[in-house]
Amino acid sequence: MLGVRQLGWFAALAFVIVTLAFTQTGAAQTGGIVLAKLGLDSMSKEERKNLWKLVDEYATVDALQEFCGIKLNLQRRAWQAVGACVERSALRRVFSVFRSKKAEYLKAWETLHGEPDKKKALCERFRVKLGEYARVMSGQISEAATMCRNCFFC
Repeated sequence: MLGVRQLGWFAALAFVIVTLAFTQTGAAQTGGIVLAKLGLDSMSKEERKNLWKLVDEYATVDALQEFCGIKLNLQRRAWQAVGACVERSALRRVFSVFRSKKAEYLKAWETLHGEPDKKKALCERFRVKLGEYARVMSGQISEAATMCRNCFFC
């Protein structure tokens, strides 16, 4: 299963915000301050690679959580956390990939463990880990929200 350290795509995405230059192309200017938002083009190739890996891992965990009857509302919470700091087009693309991958994983969980006894056994086996993952993801979303609120450039 996923390592706790690997579940930080929201925080990683928000963290990159503070590295933006004041003169991002297309940014709005207000009284000498350039308002900028992070876009996928602002990220290095390696950062984008890591982002898509983490999106996949979040989708895996969220699909298992939902399969076991736990709704984390990650997309809504993440949008609220970093929407002010990240370009809408970037968020839409990330969430589109997230939803697609989550749907694939959810279908796989249902295919492999859809029978009530199998589902119950699987969910019970991962119960403790699912709680840990939920806490880690909630913490990372909170951290990203704090970083976004404190971002001078955004």
